[in-house]
Amino acid sequence: MNGVNKVPAGSLHIVGYGSERRRAQRVFTVANLDTGQVASTSLVPGSFTPLPTPGGTWWLPYAPIVTDLAQRAGVAAATLRDPDFPDEPGRLPSSGLTLPRQWQPTVPERDRLRWEAVALAERPATPWLVLIGRSTAPPPPGDPGRLLGRLCALADQLHVDLVLEVRPSSIGRGLSWDVRFEHAGGAVPDYQHRWIADLPTALATIPAERAVTGLTVANPQLPAHYLTDEALAARPVPVGLDGHPGGHDLDQVERRMIADAEQHGGGQAIWRNRHWWHTSLRPADTPGTFVRGWEPPAPKHWGEPIPAHPCTRCADRPDPPFCLDCYGTRRVRRGAVLTVTDLRGRTVHRNWRPDSDQPPPTLVPADRLSGSTVWQLPEHYQIGALAAQFGVRPTDLTDIDGEHSIDQHLRLGVSQVPHGGGDPLDAYLGEVGATHDGARIMVLATGWPGPTPDQVAALIRGLGLALDITVIDHRNTIGRPELSQGHSWSVRVVDPTTPLAVDPVPTSASLPEAVALCYRYLHGALRATIHTNPATPIPVPQQPATAGTLPDTTTCITQLRRHAATQPGQPATIRLHPDGTHALTTTETKKTWS
Repeated sequence: MNGVNKVPAGSLHIVGYGSERRRAQRVFTVANLDTGQVASTSLVPGSFTPLPTPGGTWWLPYAPIVTDLAQRAGVAAATLRDPDFPDEPGRLPSSGLTLPRQWQPTVPERDRLRWEAVALAERPATPWLVLIGRSTAPPPPGDPGRLLGRLCALADQLHVDLVLEVRPSSIGRGLSWDVRFEHAGGAVPDYQHRWIADLPTALATIPAERAVTGLTVANPQLPAHYLTDEALAARPVPVGLDGHPGGHDLDQVERRMIADAEQHGGGQAIWRNRHWWHTSLRPADTPGTFVRGWEPPAPKHWGEPIPAHPCTRCADRPDPPFCLDCYGTRRVRRGAVLTVTDLRGRTVHRNWRPDSDQPPPTLVPADRLSGSTVWQLPEHYQIGALAAQFGVRPTDLTDIDGEHSIDQHLRLGVSQVPHGGGDPLDAYLGEVGATHDGARIMVLATGWPGPTPDQVAALIRGLGLALDITVIDHRNTIGRPELSQGHSWSVRVVDPTTPLAVDPVPTSASLPEAVALCYRYLHGALRATIHTNPATPIPVPQQPATAGTLPDTTTCITQLRRHAATQPGQPATIRLHPDGTHALTTTETKKTWS
C-alpha cells in the first residue's frame, strides 16, 4: 500500500469485535477519463503524518492528497468530479481525518496507531473515494453579462421563465444565489437547487444544461395553456439579446435583488415577456419556505387554456386509490404542448390538440389478454419523428434535464384503450396531460452526454474492476409497437471475481444511454464492489498512462449483438475483465476469449 506524505505504508488494522468489526482503511483514487490513467493511495494506521489544529488536536486534510493524486494521474484539478456531485467539477473534499484528542506525537507509537485506527474505522464517509477528471481544463465560461443574455434569449425561445433567486444561505450566514428556468404560474420551490455566494459566480457555474432542472420540479397545480401561433414559430438564439453581447446591467439587477432580500428575506428577478420583473420573497407559513410578494403579468406566449374535466373515476371519491386515468390529479386534460430543443438555438414547438387536422389513428393487431386495443397515432403525435431534425436517434431523446429517455410509447405515438372503449387520441392526451405538469412535454435532443464505451471500459479496467454489458434483441416484436423495439441495454460495474451472469431486465433503449447511466451512478456501483470482510483490504488501483490506452469495445459489442440476434427476446452478456480478456454468456452458453 502507498503511504502519504512520504511515510511508508502501514499494515491493515481491524477495530471492534464480532459483527462490529470494521476495517481501519480509506483509499483515495483519481482517474483520468481521457487516458485511463489511475493513481491511488491508502490511508491505514502509520501511513500518514497528521498536522496540528488551532484547538490542540491533530488531523489530516484530504485536499492535498487529492491534489497530489491528480498530478500523478495527469488530471486538471478544475475538472475533478466527485461521483456524489457530478455537476460540480473542481469540487475537492473539504474535510479531513480528525484524530481523537488522545493522539499526540509524544505518546508511544502503539497508542498512536490505535487511535489512528479508531479514527479511520469511525469515519462516516465511504472507505473508497474515487474522483474522475480530464486531462485539460475547459475554457473559462466568459462574461457573466453575456451568459445572462444567452439564458434570457433561450428562455424566450423555450417560452419559459428565467428566474434569478437569492435567499438566506442554508448555513445560517450570508445569501445564496440560484439561476434556473421555470414554468410560469408555479409556486416558489421549497428549497434552492444550488448554494452559490454571488450572482456572477452563479451565472458562470450554471450553464443552460443545469438551469433546465428547474423545469422538472413537481408542481401539479401549474396552469396549462396552448402556445399562441406566434409562439409556435421558430426563433433562433442570438449571441446575446437583440444580437449583441449582454444586454443587461448585471450590477443593477444584483443590487435590486440584494435590497429585496435584506428587507423581506429573499428576492427574485424573473425574465418574462422580454422584460425583468422584480419581486420580493416573503416567509410563508411553513418555516424555511417563501412566497412571492407579487406575480408578474401573464406570459404573452400563453394561448387559450387547455380544456380539462373532472376525472370520472375518482373526482367524486373522498379517498380514491391511485387512478390510471388521471394519475392522481383528479382531472383529465384534453391537450398538451410539446417542446423539443437542443439548448443551442434549435427548438420545435407543437400544440397537441384533440381536434387537430391529422389522419386518424391506426389500429395495431395485438394479442392482448386484457382485451384492450392498441393504436398508433399519426406522426404529429410521435416525438421520435422529430429526432432527425436535430441529427439524433429517437432513443437519444430525453427529458429536458437529460436524466431519462423519453418513453417508447411517446416516441412512437402508441395509445392503449381499455376494454370499455374510448377515443385513442383522448386517452393519449389525457395520460400526457396528467403526467407532465402544465401539460408541457419538454424534450432534450442532444444525444446522451458523458464518456464513450471505450473511455468507461478503460476507466473500469484501471480501477481493477470488470464491466458487464447486456443486450436483448427485440426483432421478434417488429410490428408490435406496444412491445419493446430495437435493443435493450445495460452496463454494470462488477467485481471480476463474481460469477458471470446475464442481467435479466436491461432497461436502456440504447447503448449510449446505458453507458451514461452507468457513469452517472458509478459511486454506488463502486461501493458495492468493496469486500464486506473487514480482514480483506481495499485494493489500491494504479494504472500508468502507457497501460491506460483506451480499449476498442466495438469488436466486443459487435460479437455481443450477433449472439443476441440468434436468440431474440433473450439477454446476452459480455464481461470485459481488467486483464483484457472477455467472457460471453447467454441463458444457454458461455464462452471466453482474449
